[in-house]
Amino acid sequence: MNIQLWLQEKIAEETDLPINEILFDVEFTDFNMDSLAILTITFDLESILNIEEIDPSIFTEYNTINKLTTWIENHQK
Repeated sequence: MNIQLWLQEKIAEETDLPINEILFDVEFTDFNMDSLAILTITFDLESILNIEEIDPSIFTEYNTINKLTTWIENHQK
């Protein structure tokens, strides 16, 4: 599964933004995601990646799709 594309689709779904506006190097804050959207994506990530208890603050620490994807790839090894 391509995590970047999955995140792009989920963010578009949660924010009602066109998918072509969800760029991989744009900070999550630029997408105006509310806390519910972040929690929803976090829970979905936990489920699809089989990672227990991802802290939603990860969206602040790894604040772009590319940065978060790198974190995910490093935690799946």
